[in-house]
Amino acid sequence: MSASTRPVRGLDLIWLVAGFTLWGAGFSALYGLHAIGCRAGWEETMLGPLSANRIVLIITYLAHAALGAALYLPLARLAARWEGPAAGMLHRAAAILTVAAVISTLWTGAPVLLLEACV
Repeated sequence: MSASTRPVRGLDLIWLVAGFTLWGAGFSALYGLHAIGCRAGWEETMLGPLSANRIVLIITYLAHAALGAALYLPLARLAARWEGPAAGMLHRAAAILTVAAVISTLWTGAPVLLLEACV
């Protein structure tokens, strides 16, 4: 084991769920903000061509998608240092799960871009 590598530790398994944890937080935030915005009348408040409700939802959606994508950089940096029998499999699994979480975030949040918010 060199100074730049280390064995995989139990705490490293957090990377397996980090992306979907962020997805869950983003989904909950969108769901909650949608309800709050509709109830508070943000849909009637126009800021340029978009309602205040839609702007809040789009910002939340894009922020969570960007945060999910940004998870990949520290994961790749950390995983490059892992060594041991599980290192390769854990690196691939964490990378695949992070990408899947970003795709899930983009897919489940996409309606805020297109659909009418308060019906």
